[in-house]
Order: sequence, then C-alpha cells, then structure tokens
Amino acid sequence: MTKEKILVADDEPYVLDICERILEKDFAVKIVRSGLEAIQVAQHERFDLLLTDIKMPGIDGLETTREIKKIHPNIVCVTMTGYSTMETAIKALRLGIDEFVIKPFAPEELLLALERALEKEHLRQENIRLKSLLPLFEFNKSLAGISDPHVLFGKVLDLALSETNAQLGALYVYNSQGRLSFLTQANFQTEDLAVLAADNFAFLQQAGSAPLQLTAQPESDLPFAPIPAKLRVNSIVAIPLMGKERSVGVVALAKKTGDSFSQSELNFLSVLSGQAAVAYENARLLEDLQNTNEQLKVLDHLKSEFINLAAHELRTPLAILMGYASVVEEEVTGLHKDYLKIITRNAMRLRSLIEDLLNMRHIEAGQLEFSVSPIRIDEIIAQSMVDVAILAREKNIQLETSLPEDLPVIDFDRQKLELIIMNLLTNAIKFTPAKGKVSLSGKIAKDHLEFSVQDTGIGIPEKEFPRIFERFYQIENSLNREHNGIGLGLSIVKGIIDQYGGEIWVDSKPEKGSIFTFTLPYSLPGGES
Repeated sequence: MTKEKILVADDEPYVLDICERILEKDFAVKIVRSGLEAIQVAQHERFDLLLTDIKMPGIDGLETTREIKKIHPNIVCVTMTGYSTMETAIKALRLGIDEFVIKPFAPEELLLALERALEKEHLRQENIRLKSLLPLFEFNKSLAGISDPHVLFGKVLDLALSETNAQLGALYVYNSQGRLSFLTQANFQTEDLAVLAADNFAFLQQAGSAPLQLTAQPESDLPFAPIPAKLRVNSIVAIPLMGKERSVGVVALAKKTGDSFSQSELNFLSVLSGQAAVAYENARLLEDLQNTNEQLKVLDHLKSEFINLAAHELRTPLAILMGYASVVEEEVTGLHKDYLKIITRNAMRLRSLIEDLLNMRHIEAGQLEFSVSPIRIDEIIAQSMVDVAILAREKNIQLETSLPEDLPVIDFDRQKLELIIMNLLTNAIKFTPAKGKVSLSGKIAKDHLEFSVQDTGIGIPEKEFPRIFERFYQIENSLNREHNGIGLGLSIVKGIIDQYGGEIWVDSKPEKGSIFTFTLPYSLPGGES
C-alpha cells in the first residue's frame, strides 16, 4: 500500500529531525526549512498533508498554508506552535487548518493529530464518493434504451465534467481496427485535439485499465510530461472505458485551473466510465441482435413462402399421379400390381408430407379452423391402431391400448384428433427398435382428458426437450439420420393441442424410451366451434 506523503516545514533543525523520526515509519516524509522552500516544493510535487510551524522567518506558516492551498486546495494542513492567540486560531481556521499541535509534543500526540486530520479528509472524500452515487444511479437509469453512441457518450461527458469541475473533455472509441477514433468533445480547441492525436494517442492508450493523470508540475519520471503545458491546463486525466472484457475507448478530461483530479474524482470517473462502457457494449449487442432478428424474419418469411408455394404446386401433379396409379392398379396383375402398390404407398407418404406443410402454415398464421362435432375418442384410437398396425408388424413391435371404459364423448375436430394420434403413434413406432412395444393409455380428469403414448425406443436427452416440438427440428443429423420425416409431426401436434387449449409434454431418457402426454379439454376454449 502506498504511504501518504507529508511535507514538513520548520526553521528549527531539531524539530525537523524529531518529526522525520516519528513519521518516517508510517508516512513518506519530506522536510524543508522555510515556508518559501515548502511552496517551491509543492509546485512540483503533490502531498497529502502539510505539517508546518506557524512562526517562521520570512513567510510564516499561515501564509505558507495559504499559498500551498492555492496549488493543492484539498491538501490536509496541521500547524505546530509554541503559543497561540485567539486571532491566530481564527486565521488558521479560515485557512482550513485541520489540527493544531502544541510544542513541545510527545510522539503519540503528533501522530494522533495527523491521524485525526487525515481521517477528517478521508471522511470528506467518502462523503463526496457517497454523494456521487446518486448521479451515477440516475445516470444509469437514463441509459436505458439509448443506442446512439453520440447521445450515450455525450451524456457521459456532460456528467463527468459537471461532477469533477473539469472544463475540457474529449471521448474516443476503438474502431474495428483497434485504433482510437474521435467521437465527441466539449470545449477543446481543434489544435488541442491535435496535441492528443499526436504520437498515435500514446498518452490515451497508456491508460490501460486505470485512470492516468498528468499535471503541470509532473514528477520527473512520468511519461508524456509536456502534454499539460501544450494544452495550457493544470492537469489532464485519461480514463479507460472498461467494458466486460476490454477497453472500448478513453475519456480525456482536463482542468485549466485549481487542483488536479482527486482520488475520489478518479474513483467516480472509473465507475462512470465502466457503466458507460457496459451500456455501449449492450447497445451494440442489442443493435446486432435486432439486425439479426430482422434478417431471420425475412429469411423465415421467404422459407415459409417457398414451402407454401411448393406444397400447393405439388398437390395437383401428385393427385394426377395417384389417380392414374389407382386406375392402372385395377387393370394389372402379378409383379406389376406390386410395383404399383409401392408407387401408391410412396405417393400417399408424399401427400402426407405436403399436408403437414400446409397444416404448419395454418398453425403459424393462427388460421387453423376446427370443424367441431361430438366424437368418441376410443373409436378413433381403435381405428388409428388398425392403421399403424402394418408399420408395427414390419418391425415386430407390440401395440397395446389401455383406456377407461367410461371415456366421455367430447366436442372436437375428428380429422385433427386423428392427426394427433397418428403422428404420436407413427413417431413412437419409427424410433422404437424391432421387437419393442408401443402403448397408448388414457385417463379422465375433472376438466380434461389425458392420454399418453409410451414406447421402448431410443429415448431423448433431457437437453433436447425444449426443442423437439419446434418445426423441422430433428435430434438426428440431417445428413446421416436413419429415420424418415422432415420434423413437422410433433410441431403440428403441439400447434393443434395448444390452439384447442390443451397441453403436451415429454418424459424420456436415452435408451429408456419416451412418454408423450397430452391433455384435451371437453370443449374448445370460450365455447368456440
């Protein structure tokens, strides 16, 4: 931890020696033998505390304090005196003297006086820091919804100037090539900005992750020392705009007169710049996301239009193909009849895919219509089991049903209920290995019916659950998958059930099979028909 710096001024050598011995363990101490020398040293070096004797030849301690306060207004001041009058005390208080030490003093008395004085300053700085939280909080709220960098960083610059009493400000952001690019400024002259731009912004880029300050009285080892003089300012600070992972830019602030930037001001600027950088990054991410979403909407619309057009255009030639195949099938025998059956079966499969595409279109557009009538679900399930039996026999899969005897008649669209059950059954058979089992069960609840289709198939990883009902989504890779289909069946099932007011979900584990469960209310929401 850096030691606080103390400047001690006294014309008595033994007092200086005692003070140095007492303080050097806890502080960085510099001693001078007159008020004039103290002023000269303060012009070139910054100190946290001035400890001065009041009675000194030439310039006394009070005058010394007055002059040093002009250079460093926030410096803590403690005076030493062998005697004091009321008039002297009043003058000292007006000058901002924080503590008095009466000579002769014990070491602990001197240390206690300095600690009290420094603690006052620490409390003052903490009070300033706490007060600065309110404008930061209000500033943070004002950032919501701002995406224009000029507007965003204009607010940053205004707040930075007002809270630090700086007169000049400029803000730069890193471009795509990683170079600083000027964005906005306040009160800087064109020639001053040219000074900052010199040497490829070397001073600004030096502020890697923390504020970097230069003053008109720099220490000899500080780089870029001539910059304050060139800009005709007392101090200048570069504050990096630190984002989540890197700096997105730099703020440069300058004070023409008065003290340099205090530590509390630098802390404030660090927090402010951090908030601004994150807001800038978030705005960029939001803008990129919005652009991407717009592009996806266009692509999605084009894809939907293509699918709709293709589906409609395929229906007519497919109907002609199936019609003539049916006619020819009645007139041929033997092997040719078997060939025509294969043609007809695959034409039916193609028609089913086309119907899936058109159903998906209506679901997405919210135009799915229900032709509602009283139906017996057990009859539809029984017929569906007959329809999928041929698929099950090909793989030697056992089919089972378990339904309550008192299943009620409900109001539903017969064709759509057949579509739901057939999709779930064929999906279960498709992903169940040979000699497996597929079962359909049902139960009656107070305000709905619940049905489950269970298989002993390959199962589904839990991480895939949220996506399996998305259109065109398939767990298998499209280039090497073993099972047929375009990934619309479950999406259509969910679309119909959702629109009717029911629910569907899955419970599954890899290699342990799957259970698809759905509910149906006894009638359409709102009594629609």
